Order: sequence, then C-alpha cells, then structure tokens
Amino acid sequence: MLWRMRGRTQVTVIALTVATLILILYRMSTNDIGASIITRERHGRLINVDGFNELSAMTQKLEQISKHQEYEARIMADIEGRGGSEDDRQGRRLMFPNSHILHSNENHADNMKEDSGSSWNSGIHPFRGYRIVHLDLKGAPPRISYYEDFFPLIHNLGATGILIEYEDMFPFSGPQLQDLPAYNAYSKSDIQHILQLAADNGLEVIPLIQTFGHLEFLLKLQKYNELREVQKYPQVICPTHNSTFELLTAMIDQVVALHPDIKYLHIGCDEVYYLGECVRCGLSMVDHQWSKKQLFLHHVSRLAKYVRDRYPRVTPLTWDDEFRELTAPELVEWGIAKLLEPVIWKYTPDVTSYIPPEVWDKYAAVFPAVWIASAFKGATGSDKYITDISYHLENHQSWMDIVSSYSSQLKFKGIFITGWQRYDHFSVLCELLPVGIPSLAVNLAFIQSESRGTALIPQRVLDILKCDGSVPMSPGAGRTRCSFPGAAILEAVERLYMLHLNVERMLGDSTVKGWMTSYNIDHGFSSPSHVEHATGELDRCKMELTYVERDMRSAMSDVYDRYTIAEWISTFLQPLDTQLQSLWDAREKLLSRTHWPKRPLEILKPSVAQNV
Repeated sequence: MLWRMRGRTQVTVIALTVATLILILYRMSTNDIGASIITRERHGRLINVDGFNELSAMTQKLEQISKHQEYEARIMADIEGRGGSEDDRQGRRLMFPNSHILHSNENHADNMKEDSGSSWNSGIHPFRGYRIVHLDLKGAPPRISYYEDFFPLIHNLGATGILIEYEDMFPFSGPQLQDLPAYNAYSKSDIQHILQLAADNGLEVIPLIQTFGHLEFLLKLQKYNELREVQKYPQVICPTHNSTFELLTAMIDQVVALHPDIKYLHIGCDEVYYLGECVRCGLSMVDHQWSKKQLFLHHVSRLAKYVRDRYPRVTPLTWDDEFRELTAPELVEWGIAKLLEPVIWKYTPDVTSYIPPEVWDKYAAVFPAVWIASAFKGATGSDKYITDISYHLENHQSWMDIVSSYSSQLKFKGIFITGWQRYDHFSVLCELLPVGIPSLAVNLAFIQSESRGTALIPQRVLDILKCDGSVPMSPGAGRTRCSFPGAAILEAVERLYMLHLNVERMLGDSTVKGWMTSYNIDHGFSSPSHVEHATGELDRCKMELTYVERDMRSAMSDVYDRYTIAEWISTFLQPLDTQLQSLWDAREKLLSRTHWPKRPLEILKPSVAQNV
C-alpha cells in the first residue's frame, strides 16, 4: 500500500511510524528504570519505616517515583520535539544530572568518570563548603576524655566542624526542663570542655535540638504527656498547645547560653509523622483555614523567627524532608528562605532516585543556600554493629554528583556527615563511633579529593589512622589493622562478625537441620555421630565469644561508661550466648542417651493406638 501513496504522504507516514517506535522504546526504557529504582528500594537498604529505617522518610514513596518518571518523560518529549538545541541540552544537564546522553563538545566542568570499582568516580572538584561530622549522643555518648583524641583525628582527616545532637545528654535545668537530662548526662563543665577542645582543633560547633518530631526523650515522660500530638505516640509534639512554644524556646535558650559563639543552630523538624491529628490542632486549622502543611510551616517559621530575633548572629537550620512536598509559593508565603537554611538529607547509595529534579529546581528558586547530609554509619539497619564502608562511599559519590550538577543553581554551604547511634530514642544501638571511623576517614578523603582517579584509600588517610595495610571496604572482607583512638573496639567487632558467620554456617549445615531439630531434642532421639559432627565447632565458638566479650569490655571502657557497655553486651552478645548455650545443652542431652525407644515416639494408650 505504501508505494501507491504520493511522495509527501509517504514521508509523513514514515515519520509518524518512526516517532511511534521511538515513543514505545522510550516508554519501555522508562519502565525498566522505574523497576530498577523499586528494586533498589527493596534491596538497597533495610526499611524499618525507618523510612530512617531508618526511618520511613529515608525512602521515597512509589507514587513519588512515578511522578518523577512522568516529569522526566514530559521534559524529554519536549526537548526531542524541538530538536534538542544547545539551551535544551543545558536544561537537560541541570534537570537530569546523571544523564550520560551529552554531546561530546559540551563544556561540562564537572565531568563524571566511569566507575571502575577501584577509584573515585564522581565530580572532579573537591567539596568547598563546611565538612561537619555528626555526633549522635542519644546513644553511646563517649567519655569526655575520648574527644581529646577524636577531635584532633577528624581535624587531620579534613573535618571543619561537629554537629552535636545532645537529646537527653544536655544538662537542662530549671522547673520546666530539669526532668529531661539522662542520669549520665554531660555536665555544664563537660560541655565547656568539649567546646574548648573543638576550638583548639579548629572545629565549628553546631548544636542540634529537636523541636517537632523525634521528641521521644521529652514526650515519653508523664510530665509532658499532654503535649503529645497523638496521646499513645511520644514522637511528635503538639504545635498548638499553649505550653509547647514556651517549652521549646526555653530549651533553645539554655543550649545557646552554653554555646555563646555559635553561628548556626539546627532545630530538627524532620519526620513529623503525626500532624494536625489532635483536637486542638484541628480547631486551630479550622480557625485559621490552614492545611496540615500550613500548620507545619507556622510552627517551623515561628521557632526560626524566635531564633533570628533573639540571636541575630545565629542562623537556624532544619532538615528538609517535610519541605519536599511543599510548593515554592508555599515556602515563599511563609518567608521560610529568610528565616532558615534547609539541610537536604538522604543516606542511600543513589540519592537522585529519591530526590527528583523538581525538588532541586524548587530549592534553587527559593533558598539562597542549602546544606546536604550524608552518612558514614548508622544507615544500613537499626541493629547493625559493623559498618559497610562501600555502601556509605556510594552515598557520598551520589551526593558529589549532585553537587557537581547543581552548583551553578545552588550554593551548597556545607555537608553534614551523619553517624547515627540509634534510629530513635527507643531503638537499640547501631554501630559504635570507633567502628565507623574508617568509613568517616574514607568519605572525608573522597569529598576532598582533587582527583577521582586515585586509590580508594589515600596513603595519607592510612597514616592518620595508623593502619598496617589497607582497610576492608565491606564486612568480612578482611581485618582492619589500625591504631586510631578506639580501634580495639573495631577489632573486637570484626571478630564478632566472623563468629556470627561461623555460627550461621554451623546452624545451616544439613546435619543440624536433620538431626538436631526441636523434635529430636524434645524426644532425645538422634544419632550420636551426627550430633557430634553437627556441633564440631560449638566449643570453639563458645570460647571465642568469651574472648570477644572480655576484649570488648576492655576496649569499650576507654571510650564509654558502664551503662553503654552493659547495653551493648546485652544487645549484641547475650543473644548469641543464649543461642550457643541452648545448642550446647541440646547436644549434651542427645549424647547422654545410649539406647532409644521404638517408634512411634509419642507414647499412646493402647486404645488410642488401635484407633490410629
């Protein structure tokens, strides 16, 4: 039929056919990308509605991913439809920083290199802003003496400041706040010592106070029960309660008073899971004709304005996750950009999958400057006790790609390299600070690197950590032989990790599964030779656990108080000890038998047996 058409008609039909095929192929490609994003979300990290698991906000909702795909498809269709001018390609580079479909003659200052797996693979320029190391004191607060070694170490590694998240370790006082400090909280003189040590090492100090979500340490107490947004959940404070603002500003005043020289104050405000749910907030929203978003903005802007007015030299900072779903006009209407600077956080290996281009465009239009937040530990599982350096390096690589792509639109003022110690006030401890130091060192070196073609761990970093050889990038890939402050803790933790692997291997053996089940144990019925084979490594494992506990207690005593030591032992060693002891008891029971009954093993009455 085609040969019968006129020439112009033939061209039109061919053009439409080609365009249709391109559209189909592009849609298929987009679906593949979406599937890979979902796969990474499912398998890339532990999600404990942790969303920060990790806290639920740590991951993006599927509808947001879909929205991102649709947004990119519209832009791409528009670019392709106009023929792809130079302006279009410039726009694509800004909107889709990970795109490799760029003309070879483009002058891209932050050209990305192919990932070889053994070299830096991000933008070529070092990060020029603040490099702030996070100290999460809501779990395992170090002894003050440890900072005397830790601060010089991170200074030598390239850190320029510390973010101190005190929570209940701050010595709050007065009738309103005297019930907040933990029994082992730092004293005022302790904090003054910390500040002096920081100053001696050229480290900027930024305190962090939770003022909306993550107020468990306050709302868990009966005294503050009525301030909860949802009575049975002590996470979020009610922003419209008459006592809330006065209480929070009293906390701010006491923290600033003890940190008189600060330039920045982080007021939290992330993961406000419950908002506008109490009767008081509902009535307030009706009276002011507010949405939940506007209720959030009212509380945050009011606190930020308080800090600005009372302490003109101090700039408030907040986490950004609650801003991501807001529009630019909403942020402008409440004057957010004039009151605070957002800290954009994400701890996954592929940040761009969770923070889409429209968020960056919005922030560029609203905020004169932003901060970013990565993680060097505490972001791979709420109960992880050993750090996967490679995971966190990918997170920093992703962040530096973003900085390289958007630095012409946004001023990146600094990076907070977070090291979470608990996912929230109620969760167990995750990796201890000394365990994460090699990861911190590697990632600080990465973001400062002038060249991404060097070895993963520069010799200078190994020298600072006093390492004999390189550092394993993943758990179980080798032993870390270093002498940095607290290195003995990491050594014991690596031994515990290998012990766990050996125990899992032993319990996974088919002999255990076939001859040491609960059925075998309950009936004392098994083959002695198979029991001996199944438990051949048991005594050695029990002995190794004893040695690990001894060495861990000794190593931790140099860094932590007895309460932290007791909690860590209870969390990570006692369950394994119980498991090994149960297996040992089962073995002894099974090997004590020298003769065994006829089947069936269940003893039945004759009348019952006849009916079976």
